[in-house]
Amino acid sequence: MRDYVLRRLLLVPLTFVGITFVTFCFTRFVPGGPIERAMAERQQADQKRSALGARPSGPASPEELDNLRRRYGFDRPLVEAYAIWLGVWPGPADWVVTRLDVKSGSATIEVRDPDSADGVRRLSVRAEGTLLKVSTKEGGPAEGWTAEDAPLPDDPSKERRVLVSRRAYRGVLQLELGDSSVSDRPVWAEIAARIPLSAWFGLLSIAIAYGVSLPLGVAKALRKDGAFDRATSYALIILYSVPGLALAVALRNKLAYGLGWFPSKGFDWERLDWAGRLDHTVLPLACMTIGSFTALTLFTRNSLLDNLAADYVRTARAKGLPWRRTVAVHALRNSLIPLAATVGGNLGFFLTGSFLIEVTFNIPGIGLLGYDALMHRDFPVFLGLLTLSSLAMLIGNIVSDLCVAAADPRIRFDRRR
Repeated sequence: MRDYVLRRLLLVPLTFVGITFVTFCFTRFVPGGPIERAMAERQQADQKRSALGARPSGPASPEELDNLRRRYGFDRPLVEAYAIWLGVWPGPADWVVTRLDVKSGSATIEVRDPDSADGVRRLSVRAEGTLLKVSTKEGGPAEGWTAEDAPLPDDPSKERRVLVSRRAYRGVLQLELGDSSVSDRPVWAEIAARIPLSAWFGLLSIAIAYGVSLPLGVAKALRKDGAFDRATSYALIILYSVPGLALAVALRNKLAYGLGWFPSKGFDWERLDWAGRLDHTVLPLACMTIGSFTALTLFTRNSLLDNLAADYVRTARAKGLPWRRTVAVHALRNSLIPLAATVGGNLGFFLTGSFLIEVTFNIPGIGLLGYDALMHRDFPVFLGLLTLSSLAMLIGNIVSDLCVAAADPRIRFDRRR
């Protein structure tokens, strides 16, 4: 088991790189990113100005578009941009684009400096022939800062345009995912604000699914083909056939809008007390749990019936072992092996949730954040969510194998078997 876990852990980085690289390429080639959105917003603003009789300002200037490309890494080759995002290649952690005075060939800029009193550091950029030199305002060396030309195509200005930057490793490996292209907030801050609410629904749904479906499935198996088994099977099949989104709309219209028993939408965790939180939890939780609850119940029943019909159960009964002990110690434990394989896969539910349910009830969780990121082409947030969900999936697969081995000590993940 130790060697197996080590091998699986060694495969995690390769699988993670494959998943994230494909998605990173997707964000680079899909239209509607921050550059196109900036141009569309400028055009809409110009249309409004024209309708009011004001002079339109035209589309986004080449300088503004170039700054946006640099901010979101579109100015670099695909592989280099991905390596910077991953944190294995140094990228421009802080940068400023300026123009040098034609006469003096120099310029003074302000950059961020957490160590200074006002949080700002003043640097001087001077051209010495074809070379560019960066120094402090007092003339000393500016360690870590470099300058390079940043020309624009068909630039009407005669002033030399340069990029002053400080390169550093700032990516996923350094726990930095950049800033949202919509809200300009750090991606980690956007995700961290949604995790508690998604974890609340994820923990409750998984606890209810396993806590109710396991004993119900055992009861159905022990009462096979009886009235209780038939009635609950019909009810479970009907519930399983109802899509979660359709159930959410129906419950919201009937119980929230019609009868007013529950809130129809929204969930402000900070402003609600525990009674209010429970009121806002009932309907979304029911819609999230119904699919996994019914599937686990039927899965438990069928798995237990297969083991009760096995030869080792008949042998145990022939030796005089009590029925309760035969079921609880032998048959039920073997029946939990297939269910143990699904435990790790549910870890991702803590992060992803059900975005259709969250959209329907307007719950500000991870699912709704991912939906908004796709709709608004907020690629940094989308990549951040994919990073967390991919890690949860990869780690969950290993946890599933460990749960299977714990349920049945005979199972060994050894290449020799």
